[in-house]
Amino acid sequence: MSTHAKTWWGQQFISALEDFTDSGRLQRGRSYSTDNRIKQWLLQKGKVEAKMRGNINPYFGVYKEPTYKVSVQMTHLSEAQWQKIIQKLSQRASFIARLLLNEIPENIETVFAEVGVHLLPNDYRDFKVACDCPDYEVPCKHIAGVCYRLAGQLDQDPFLLFEMRGLAPEKLLQELALSPLGKVLSDAKSSAAVELVPVSSFYTRPVRTEFPQEISLKGFWQGAQPLPKSLEPSQAAIIPAILIKKGGDFPLFWKKQNSFIEVMEDFYIRMRKITLKGL
Repeated sequence: MSTHAKTWWGQQFISALEDFTDSGRLQRGRSYSTDNRIKQWLLQKGKVEAKMRGNINPYFGVYKEPTYKVSVQMTHLSEAQWQKIIQKLSQRASFIARLLLNEIPENIETVFAEVGVHLLPNDYRDFKVACDCPDYEVPCKHIAGVCYRLAGQLDQDPFLLFEMRGLAPEKLLQELALSPLGKVLSDAKSSAAVELVPVSSFYTRPVRTEFPQEISLKGFWQGAQPLPKSLEPSQAAIIPAILIKKGGDFPLFWKKQNSFIEVMEDFYIRMRKITLKGL
């Protein structure tokens, strides 16, 4: 499995590519996913168009460094199919919540299966690729390089997968906004800036209370209300960490293979134990 994809959906995207070509060709393709090889990259309307730096190869009659045009796209689902899928997604709060955290639910394919389609590619028939290099094999190393780069982008923005299937992310958000959680999702994905409101103080101001006119000695020591005879057991503090989870398991700055969320959860637990020991 390629290390170019960290999330499970990115890995399955690459798996479909690895199923219909040999490992040696893929090994060369991985090296073509770098900025040194990709001269131009354009992803719009679910189609990637790239310009790749090739090699000099006298065997194919190439005597100066060439530039090849590569295009990669996936078969699009119909408008009617997307309407049925969006309707089913809007009925599941768990799906909307995971999408809010910039993740694709692992059981999302059950919704697509009910419509008779699938979101993630299963084999080469889900791809439409082209390259003007002299290599007759499909995929060539240039196409493979574009697919590996695309898998890395899918890790960071899973909504690109919907776009590759023919549904614009903006339209998906508009449709999901019809539900309460979908409205939260739409606001979270919006790039609108939040206006800062100045405040006079960040601390809670004390509220003055008037002393009673008369107070007895018993009331002073025991209070106006009797204390409860028993206290309910305290519950462990729950740390939602919504800001951390919104970035997903692999945010842009995270270059390691393990999940950033899991690392932070372990960090919170250890810090909580250290804090409790110091009390």
